[in-house]
Amino acid sequence: MTSDERHQNEINNYWSSRAKEFSYARRLDLQDEQHDIWIKILKDHLPEKKNIKALDLGTGAGFFAFLLDELGIETYGIDYSQNMIDEAILNQQELHHEKIHFVRMDAMNLEFEDDMFDFIITRNVTWTLPDPKKAYQEMVRVLKENGRILNFDANYGKQFETMSDESIHKSYESQFDSKYHKVLQSEEQMKERNRLATSLYIAKRERPSWDVDVLLSLGMKYVSVDLKNTELLDGHQREKIHTSGMFKLFAIK
Repeated sequence: MTSDERHQNEINNYWSSRAKEFSYARRLDLQDEQHDIWIKILKDHLPEKKNIKALDLGTGAGFFAFLLDELGIETYGIDYSQNMIDEAILNQQELHHEKIHFVRMDAMNLEFEDDMFDFIITRNVTWTLPDPKKAYQEMVRVLKENGRILNFDANYGKQFETMSDESIHKSYESQFDSKYHKVLQSEEQMKERNRLATSLYIAKRERPSWDVDVLLSLGMKYVSVDLKNTELLDGHQREKIHTSGMFKLFAIK
């Protein structure tokens, strides 16, 4: 087993262990103001055409796939974690989004044909990958001409690298002030997350400038970055904007 494969298995085990709590949190987002905020963001970035085909890369419990389906878009949702896909399918059944195609798949080895999608959305995924450049290569490959990528991510690896046990404890306690307090991540889970994140290649890169350079080198004709796109964050998340380096990246092929 290669180092990347070992990392991928460890990351998969971590996220799979959090699938149910993650699903609960995204269900809450679908029921409050986050729903309308994200619908607007999607509308602002979708291609201006009919019959859009979209990919929710790293779908988790299916949050973006449900929003895209609500907008009448044919949507595929993929995740490496089977537990996450199981939660997405369960939510799909309960929320009556029967048309979405959910399937377990590796973001770094997409099992789709070239030029298949008009739109790809991904959030908090590229920072977890052993080879994010390969994931970008795959996104560009399966994207149609004039297709669009919308990626929300952050420099989590750099942030986690500097966290002491005391700061981890404070981060754990801060969860009690959020709407997700019923599905708290334990301190041990936080430590495991930090260990995994800081061991990855992407944690040592300057982001999002690294992402921009990669996408331009892959032939994307337009790439923009928004470092202040905080309107989509609740108060608990907004406090982290400066330490994690959150960004919105938008690219056109």
